[in-house]
Amino acid sequence: MSSDVTEELMVRLQAGDESAITEINRLFGIELRAFCQRMVYNESLAEDIVQEVLMTCCRLDAATQPTGSLRGWLYRVARNKSIDELRKMHPKARLSALQSSRHAWMNPAIPIDALTTPAGRAVKQDRVRRVQLAIDAMEDALREVVILYFFQGLSRTEVSEAIGLTLSGTKARIAKATRMLRQKLRSLDDSSL
Repeated sequence: MSSDVTEELMVRLQAGDESAITEINRLFGIELRAFCQRMVYNESLAEDIVQEVLMTCCRLDAATQPTGSLRGWLYRVARNKSIDELRKMHPKARLSALQSSRHAWMNPAIPIDALTTPAGRAVKQDRVRRVQLAIDAMEDALREVVILYFFQGLSRTEVSEAIGLTLSGTKARIAKATRMLRQKLRSLDDSSL
């Protein structure tokens, strides 16, 4: 998607053009749902959060005017609403949701080649599970940058807009999260694949 399209959508959104919201949902709805599902561990709650993000687009005022890139702003709104939902969850409910969230990670994390042997697929599925567990065990501030940067494909600038940090702070947080993941996943041995 070109930056001209997103810039034009941002201008339309800031001007109060409600038809821009339909276009925003078409362009960003699927990736926002995937992000929210990875954040809150619940598909229907993720759908509700994305609808709230779109409603925020409808109710813009001077205090909520989007700034920066459209994609970064949308992720910031989705992130903040996801954090609000996580805070509302009882710790036991969150743990239960975490245990049932495997399908949110399976496909995007490590694609499984259908042509490999059954043993190879089993090893890859085990790797996906271990990566998921390592990410889910991270503190929320690190987990969200891993999701945004590695799984959602946001640029460092868009991640910094989404989480409200400076670019250098975002780079440092991504580096720290990457180091922690490497330490947790050191036991994975690619030589067996």
